[in-house]
Amino acid sequence: MLRLVNGARMAALAILTVAMPVVAVACGDDGATGGTLPPMITTTTSTTVLATTTTSVTFYRVQSGDTLSKIAVRFKVDQAELMAVNGITDPDHVELGQELKIPPPKQVADTLPAVTSSTTAP
Repeated sequence: MLRLVNGARMAALAILTVAMPVVAVACGDDGATGGTLPPMITTTTSTTVLATTTTSVTFYRVQSGDTLSKIAVRFKVDQAELMAVNGITDPDHVELGQELKIPPPKQVADTLPAVTSSTTAP
């Protein structure tokens, strides 16, 4: 029986002799880490939505009976701006068949009337 115990001890010692270097290498330090983990780089993402408007150039060919003011009203643009865009100096002079560049209409913000409240004591 003493022999069996010594045999088991020898087997355990043999296993430890083989396993110990494997475990030591797996858990060893290669010297390059310096004992700490490298710093973590974090990034933050944000999304910006840009509202874009595409303005297409509109042209209009002057018809019989047209006046600059009628054309301005029709396209909802300022007559002075219509004149400036087209290099017109006399608002009463447009030629039949003349091609006019129509500027984009002005955006008008709707305004609501101010709400006032009053309380009366009983």
